[in-house]
Parts: sequence; structure tokens; C-alpha cells
Amino acid sequence: MILNINGIEAAIFDMDGVITQTARQHEKAWKQVFDEYLNTHKEEFSPFNHNDYLTYVDGKPRYDGVASFLKSRAIALPYGKPSDSPDKETICGLGNKKNALFLKIIETEGADVYPDTITQIKNWRANGLKIGVISSSKNARLILEKAGVLHLFDTRIDGQFSEELGLKGKPDPAIFIEAANRLKSSISKTIVFEDAEAGVEAGQAGGFQFVVGVKRMGAKAGMLRHGAHWVIRNFEEIHMSADSQNEPSFYEELPSALDEKEHTFKQFKQQKPALFFDYDGTLTPIVSQPEDAVLSKAMRQALVQLAEKYPLAVVSGRDLRDIQQLVNLDNLIYAGSHGYHIEGPNGLYLENEEAQAVLPLLDQLEQQLQTELADEIPGSKIDRKKFAIAVHYRNVDAAMIDTVKNKVQQVVDAHENLKLGTGKRILEIKPDIDWHKGKAVYWLLDKLNRSLDNTIPVYFGDDVTDEDAFRAIIDEGISILVGNHDQPTAAHFRLKDVDELKQFLNLLIQHG
Repeated sequence: MILNINGIEAAIFDMDGVITQTARQHEKAWKQVFDEYLNTHKEEFSPFNHNDYLTYVDGKPRYDGVASFLKSRAIALPYGKPSDSPDKETICGLGNKKNALFLKIIETEGADVYPDTITQIKNWRANGLKIGVISSSKNARLILEKAGVLHLFDTRIDGQFSEELGLKGKPDPAIFIEAANRLKSSISKTIVFEDAEAGVEAGQAGGFQFVVGVKRMGAKAGMLRHGAHWVIRNFEEIHMSADSQNEPSFYEELPSALDEKEHTFKQFKQQKPALFFDYDGTLTPIVSQPEDAVLSKAMRQALVQLAEKYPLAVVSGRDLRDIQQLVNLDNLIYAGSHGYHIEGPNGLYLENEEAQAVLPLLDQLEQQLQTELADEIPGSKIDRKKFAIAVHYRNVDAAMIDTVKNKVQQVVDAHENLKLGTGKRILEIKPDIDWHKGKAVYWLLDKLNRSLDNTIPVYFGDDVTDEDAFRAIIDEGISILVGNHDQPTAAHFRLKDVDELKQFLNLLIQHG
């Protein structure tokens, strides 16, 4: 991953798990406190475990963590007061008991840091970035002092400051926003680094330029679902650049799927691939007029041969009937409208019921947009799909593009049951429900009785809408970006264009 530092003003780091290695000590203190408390009850409760730590307390203010965990065990306690004794049976009392135990552990074991983080912080400071640190812990200053790194930060917002200022805890973005304000940095030019799901959710909610999840071990998908643009294992994955571009940007140098084909094909010996393809920009090049995106004879033949060996689905933003007509192969699975509408062999069928309720509104808005946009702005085109309205602006004069975007955004904002999707020179008005291409992939695997023990989903896509699938399968599948787009990607590999995809698929046919 290459960070273009031009235009970036500041970076804000969470402390525990990103800078300091105290997560283990926090978890140790929480476990002792909670297990001792649970053992005082007549009812038999499952002891505090690592998943409880990640789900209920990690990254949250201390008392919020107590309340969250107790709720998971259906235990109600009075809140109490922050001055409560550690022996008092209140939320504050248990929180204070944990804090006292944690401080004892720190005094005994000290506080270690992640060298890769500290190296990057020093590099970025030398290049003019302002550096902030945030933590829900009231002990942040003590921990940073013991670790010998307090001097590296231009501002610190910790649990003590949050209490004094009345800042809400994560996933509320208040603590990050306060840090950016103190750094005198624009949120749109500030990067957030977080190791907790509640933290990346807060960074996303705050509208920060980039939100980077730090997941040194374990699954990445949770971080991505909660709002991370990328998830890194360590800071050695990030390299700085200072080109002439004025706007901040990340560019991820993905390995070529062709260069890694031997390793990929070797995986297919243990897990049979299930293949999923976007259409426009993946199986066919992007064209000015959507109706001109015709599948080449060579690509069609490759799909025919692959479908004889593996489950194969085309997952497109196009309407189901449209994509079926364009591909026109009987033994494939077709998922139209980003997976809202699916058909395949042996009676395979899905038509999302929640989305159907929005159809009358889409009918109304189609006519409105045709009148207010397509008829008024040359080059704009309204493409009605069953479960979405696509507004194409590829052929719109550059001076009028913002007008198109603003109008579509106004339409979406006026209806709480709609959401806006983006792609390559396209805006899509869709039902605001929890469904996307990634959900469709897992629905299909389930309906095809394909266990992840013996099946590996492989998804090929080129657009921002395919990122939903890339993110969904990041821990259990293989995702390949064909070409590029202007947003962060969760893809594992890259192919330059449709021709390279064709080359890769022919190699896969020979290998199989």
C-alpha cells in the first residue's frame, strides 16, 4: 500500500493494539474481574473469553464495557458512581476493580510497543504530519510514558479528557473529531488507524479521509464490515510517496493473479473453486453505451468450459433479464441487480422480498429522473432495473456532472428507504436493505450445498460495487480486481484488463 502524503495533514492512532501491546494485559484484567464476579452467582454462566473481549469491551470506555458484557449474560447491575469502591457491586465498581488490577499488571509487566508503528510515526513526523493518539483508557499517559513514546504525539485524547469534555465513547466519532480539531487538521485530510471494530466504525461515522483497520492476527472481514477502508497486518505494509498530486490518496499495489497462479491453483486441489464474475468491465470492456457491452467469442467459450467443471455465476448490477440475454448460456447462474434477483439451473431462484416493497417508489422516481435529468442534461441516461435505478453520466459534459450527482443525492435523501450506490460513471438508487453482491455469494454457496471446508469462492470484479463481495470473502475466498477503480479495494490480486482475465481463465481451464 502506497500512501501519497501530499495533502494529508494528520494521522490519529488508537493506542491499545496499534501503538502499545497492552491488549493482552487488558484482557487478562477483564477476565479475572468478570470470572470472579460470575462465580458469585448461583446461576452457571459461561466464563469470559477472547470473543467476549473483542465484542463487548475492546475499544470502549471502561464502564461501557462492563455494561455491555453484563448485558450479554442478561445480568443487570446499578450503574453506581465513578467514585465507587472496587468492591462495590455496581457497573462503576467492577470497572474500577478492573482498572486497579490492570495498573498492577502494568507495574509488574511494563508496557511494550509495536516497533513497526513507532517507526512509521517517526517517519511521518519527519515528513510534516501531525500525530495524535486516542484511547478510551484513563491510563493512557502513564502507559505511553512507561513505553517511552509520549513525546511522539502532538495531542492525546484519552478517557480522562473524554470524561471532562463529555465525549461519547466509540463507536461515536467524538474522540477522533476532538483529536483532529486539536491538531488543527481537516477531517477530510486525516487518517485514522484502529484495531477495534467499534473504532473503525467511529472513524467511518466521523467522515475521515481514510480509516485503516490494524488486525495483526485473525479475520479481517469484521473490520471491513464496520467501516475500514483497508485492513493491514502491520505498518510495514504502508510505504510513503510524495508525488505532485495535491489530494491525499492510497494506492494498493496488489500482486498479479497471473504471477500468483501456481499458488492459487494449488489451493484449488484442496478446495474446489466456485466462480463469480461481474459483467461490465470484467467479462467485457467498459463501453460508452451499456447495450454495446457484448461478450467476446473467446470469453464465451471460456465460460462454457469452466461451467462444465465448476459452479459459475454472473453477478451483475444489470437487470436479471438483461444479463441473461447478454450472456445467453443456459447452465450458468445469474444474479441481477447486485444479487436482489437470482435464477439458475434446477429451480434456483431468489427475489428479495424486502426490495419488492420499494418497487412502486422506484416506478415514481424513474419518471421524475427522466424528466428532471435525462430530458434536461445531454448525455445523462436513466436505466431502470427491476430493483434499482441507474443514472449514467459517462457521456455528460464535465461541467454538468456535479449537477447530476447533486440531483440524485437529493432524491435519495428525501426517502429513508433508499440508498445511493456508486460505480464507474454511474449512480444507483437502491432499496436501503442489508443485501449486496457479497451476501448473494454466500446465499448461492448455501443453496448449492457448498461447504467452505471443500469450496473456495473466487470473485472477479472491476467496480466499487464488487467491493462488497471482496470484503465478504476476504478471509475465506479469493478476490481478483480486473483493472482498477478510484476507491479503496479489499481484493487479494489484480489483473490489468479483460484480456488478462481471459488469459487467467484459459490457464485455469488447462490446470483443471
